Amino acid sequence: MRFLVPVTAVALALSLSPAFAGQEEDCQMQADIVNRAVELRLDRTREKKALEIMTSGEDEAVAEKYLAAVPYLVDWVYNTLKRKDLNNDPGASYYETCIKQ
Repeated sequence: MRFLVPVTAVALALSLSPAFAGQEEDCQMQADIVNRAVELRLDRTREKKALEIMTSGEDEAVAEKYLAAVPYLVDWVYNTLKRKDLNNDPGASYYETCIKQ
């Protein structure tokens, strides 16, 4: 999949996985953020509004620990992925790439 390269770059840039023991949980939480951003984009929510929703502290898909990662992940979903890529489960692709880091 051609969008795995940006996923790898985002995963490396975020470096939220300090140890393998917590890596699976961290990767899953980040993948959940990707899935939420995809959901909002498919609902035709503008990027700025998606950021507001996801960083408000009220979105259950985003734990406080990951708020700093939201702008990067939302940017990736909105500005890198093509609309047809949204149906290829980018959250799962993100998780698989993240877990290999």
